Amino acid sequence: MARLLSRQKQIKKSEVKSNLDRDFALPLMIGAGALVATLLAVFVSPEEGASAVAGVGLGLLNYQWLYRGSVRFFQAAEMGGAGSGLWVVMAMLRLGFFVGGMLLLLKWGSPPMGIVIGLSVPVFSQVVWSSYKVFSSSAQVRS
Repeated sequence: MARLLSRQKQIKKSEVKSNLDRDFALPLMIGAGALVATLLAVFVSPEEGASAVAGVGLGLLNYQWLYRGSVRFFQAAEMGGAGSGLWVVMAMLRLGFFVGGMLLLLKWGSPPMGIVIGLSVPVFSQVVWSSYKVFSSSAQVRS
C-alpha cells in the first residue's frame, strides 16, 4: 500500500511538471496564431485572417483535448488500468468534434486555406517548443 501511494505521488509530481511545460507552450501557440492571423488579414484578406483565427481556435481545443487524454491514458497505464475501451471512445469523440468543427467552419464559408494555416499553428508551435526544451536541456547537460 505504501508503495502504491509513493508511486501516485511520483505520478502527481510528473503531472505537475508536465502541465508546467505544456502551459508555457500555450502562450507561444496563441501568440503565433495571433501573428499569423494578423499577417493573413493584412496581406491576403480579412476573411483569411478570420478563418485562421477559427483554425487556431479549433487546433488549440483539439490540442488540449488530446493532451489531457494522453496524460490520463499514461497515468492509467502506469497503474495498470489502461485496458478499458474508454480511451477509444474518447479518441473518437475528439476526432468527431474536430471533423465536425472543420465541416461547420467550411459550411459557414470560411476560406479553407486560412483554416489549414490556422490548424498548423499549434503543431508548429509545439515542435518549436519541444525542440527548444530538448536543445536547452542538452546544453545544460554538456556544461
